[in-house]
Amino acid sequence: MTEATTVATPTDSSSSGTDAGEDERLAHLGPVRQLLTRPEIGALIGAVGVWLLFWLVSVPFGTVGGTANYLDVAATLGLMAVPVALLMIGGEFDLSSGSMTGATAIIVVLLSSDTELLGGAGLSLHLAVPLSLAFALAIGWFNGTLVEKTSLPSFIVTLGTFFILIGAKLGFTKLFTNKVIAEGLDRSSGYEFWDNIFGATWIRNGHVWDNRDWAWSGMLIIGAVVLILATMELAYARRAKPNLTGYSVAAVGAALSTFGFITLLRQDSITSNWVFGIITAIGVLVAVGGWCMARYQPAQLTSLNAAATNSAATGQNKQMVLWLVAGALAIVGAICIAIYMDADNANRLDFLTGTPGRATLAIGIGATGVLAVLAALGRVSVGYPAIGAAIALIPAISYMITIQGARAILFGILAVAGVGLLSLAARRGGLAALFNLCTSAAIVGLAFFIQAEAVSRKLRVELFTALLLIALILAASAITQMIAARRTSAPPAPMHSPLARQIGVGLGLVGGLISLILELADGDGILYSIIMSAAKGGIVVFAVFAITTLGRTLFTSDESVGKSLVFVGIGSVMLGIAAKLLFITSDELANTRAETRFGVGVMLFLVFAVVAAWILARTQFGNWIFAVGGNKDASRSVGVPAARTKTTLFMLVSVSAWVTGMVIAFRLNSVQADVGDGNEFRYIIVAVVGGCLLTGGYGSAIGAAISAVIWGMITSGIGFATWNSDWRFLVLGALLLLAVLVNNYVRSQAEKVR
Repeated sequence: MTEATTVATPTDSSSSGTDAGEDERLAHLGPVRQLLTRPEIGALIGAVGVWLLFWLVSVPFGTVGGTANYLDVAATLGLMAVPVALLMIGGEFDLSSGSMTGATAIIVVLLSSDTELLGGAGLSLHLAVPLSLAFALAIGWFNGTLVEKTSLPSFIVTLGTFFILIGAKLGFTKLFTNKVIAEGLDRSSGYEFWDNIFGATWIRNGHVWDNRDWAWSGMLIIGAVVLILATMELAYARRAKPNLTGYSVAAVGAALSTFGFITLLRQDSITSNWVFGIITAIGVLVAVGGWCMARYQPAQLTSLNAAATNSAATGQNKQMVLWLVAGALAIVGAICIAIYMDADNANRLDFLTGTPGRATLAIGIGATGVLAVLAALGRVSVGYPAIGAAIALIPAISYMITIQGARAILFGILAVAGVGLLSLAARRGGLAALFNLCTSAAIVGLAFFIQAEAVSRKLRVELFTALLLIALILAASAITQMIAARRTSAPPAPMHSPLARQIGVGLGLVGGLISLILELADGDGILYSIIMSAAKGGIVVFAVFAITTLGRTLFTSDESVGKSLVFVGIGSVMLGIAAKLLFITSDELANTRAETRFGVGVMLFLVFAVVAAWILARTQFGNWIFAVGGNKDASRSVGVPAARTKTTLFMLVSVSAWVTGMVIAFRLNSVQADVGDGNEFRYIIVAVVGGCLLTGGYGSAIGAAISAVIWGMITSGIGFATWNSDWRFLVLGALLLLAVLVNNYVRSQAEKVR
């Protein structure tokens, strides 16, 4: 059992077609289709959409400082949302998780603060911090054991713990301090040591790296190329013997695209941008075509013709054509709206306002209620109340939005819907390659229209370039569909060389130890030195893994490299982003007075997410979590220790609450008695948006982490955009409902392909 829905597939990975008698349920799903059936896909799409929205409407949001701001919000939430997601996958809830964060923080302050002045116990933090951890473990054990021994719903048990904790926090704080706040942590013995752990910050301005731009852009390009290679390895059937002519063509295309791209960066005229941009695109398409010729079985023209002409495919292609036409109409409508509406008009939309608007609003609300009653009685279809809601929304939106805002929203919705419909048309069928080319052409058209209409450099240059790159990727995908035969069975599991693994780990340890010695010799703190040394050692291990994977791809006939390439590509992209966020160039430092900080909570959040995802996907305990969440009695019958598993999950939530409480305490040095109260519902919401079911047995730790980032982006983005913050809960509520609908659809699709 794995973190996402798994698909049973045959082991033969070289077949290029499906036998007439083969069960279609055993057909291999391509990487894109598999991605679309993962539980975190709804959160991932939402994160991209939310980021793009606030990037477009706010200047600070897309900066490193803006990123640090919303990551800080996401970290505090995600530290708890990830373990709560594990608990929900295991079929339980913990309503005391929010109050636990404040309780552990208050315990540390009360145990360590001065006895006479601040009403504390006067213990050293070296004793107070471990005692607070012991308290958290005890609460987690109590919750889990009581749920298992009494068979009461965890909702009831932890609700009782919730009230006990909030009462104890307030009561003991006022008893010892005569206030509702516990303070004075920074005066406690051992503060400096523990502050370097839970209060540590990475100050970006103090880490100058003048070659950063070359490093991070190079890592992004490498990551993107490797991910494209990974997608092709997972989607297309390998040749028995490589075609050397294809490799020659690929090498020519790679050289041409490299020349065009480097020259493009060095030129700055309109003509040169056009010329070398086209050269780069042609080189990429030639390289992709040559690579497909060299490595993959050729697509059979007769099979493509049969797929396009048989009766089943003909009906499917008709549906694809309808989607294609609808997508084209949506894009044309978006362009017409952008041309018709005034981009500089900041007045209210004034569409159905005044008396007509009030009448329309009243009619819409009344119609919604009446149709809802009729739908409940079975007199009309369940979709009819949406008609009344749509009528009511027309004047409601016109009260809240300006003309320029309506123009941007309508253009964005129609353009995205159009591209989405075109993408649906390209998902399958004999005309998929042609539809991909149509989608690519439509995106190019949108890119040039946006460039011609926009005033902001962000839209005219950055968004324009991104859209052209997306179009190029789609065009390359169309070429691969025309040249290469698709897999009909899954590739084998990756087989890594033990020797390469040992070499990588050994080099990582040596590199980490050398770095630790140098860092300590420079007088840096112990914690800083350990973190930097571990990071550098990890980069060495990743570099060895990446080199060996690329070597297996280029110089062996190993068909299992696809999944390894995915990890190399994602790792390269993440390293590039980390380099951009964590380091500053001399020029940037000279031109800014702002100081960007990343708290240790961000690092802990990322570690929690990665470790939780690994537990779910790669360990026996992860299998147990899914099993007890799906059916506890059935899991017990096959030997799963259900009670121990669930109690461990409750204790993991409590430990996470302790870590979060320590981060809060050492950041503020004082703790209010109500800290954390009510946050447990946010943790559950974040887990649900990330793909977890309230009934258990299904979900994703990575999805919960992404959902926490979405929450942080919305919370910070509304402020950056200078919007009325009162609307943030409306946005979050709508996001929750949309995510639940998407996740429900994703789960239904995943069950169809099991």
